[in-house]
Amino acid sequence: MQRFAPYFNITSPEMQKFVGAAKVLYSAEVALFVATCPFTPEALHIATKAGITAVHRGMLQRWSAGEPLQALE
Repeated sequence: MQRFAPYFNITSPEMQKFVGAAKVLYSAEVALFVATCPFTPEALHIATKAGITAVHRGMLQRWSAGEPLQALE
C-alpha cells in the first residue's frame, strides 16, 4: 500500500503496476484501486481496459454517507 497526498495524481505507471500485481501475480477476478487523490485520464483508461475499478476518495465519502457506490454497479 502506498500513500499519496491529495494534491498528487495516480498516473498510468502506478496503475500499470497495480494491474500487473492484481491480474498477473494474484490472478484477481475483482480488483479495486482506492486512492485519496485523483486518477489521470490515462490511468483511468488503463483501469477500464484491464477491468480494474478505480475509486477516488470522494466516492468513498459519498458511499459512507449512504449513497450507492456507482463504481460497483
